Amino acid sequence: MPTPSEKTAAETAAEIASETRPILNKAVAKPATKPRKAATKRGAKPNSVLAEDHTPSEALAHAIRMEFGDLSPSVNRIMNAGLHEAGTLHAITLFRDSLGVPGDPNRNPMVAIEAGRLIPDEG
Repeated sequence: MPTPSEKTAAETAAEIASETRPILNKAVAKPATKPRKAATKRGAKPNSVLAEDHTPSEALAHAIRMEFGDLSPSVNRIMNAGLHEAGTLHAITLFRDSLGVPGDPNRNPMVAIEAGRLIPDEG
């Protein structure tokens, strides 16, 4: 009888096929489950409407939320930073302009807010 290292692949396959081993992992049919709901975006609703008495910064923030729903937390941080309208508009504009520019520091809402604090109040 040849040693295990001298067996050919065909002999090994034939030997394995001749063994009677119990099958341990039988495929088990799973019961039918409910179909999943389609994933929905979080943040601003696609059909949200901008109030008629909005400020320019609110209009810009709304436009960003509609285009990039995942950026709502950053937009909210800028809008709720306690800046006056000119500073808020400057900060949200810097943030929006940074979205397509890799490495722009104004992509961080805190940096945009600090830039908005430097703008004097017009009113």
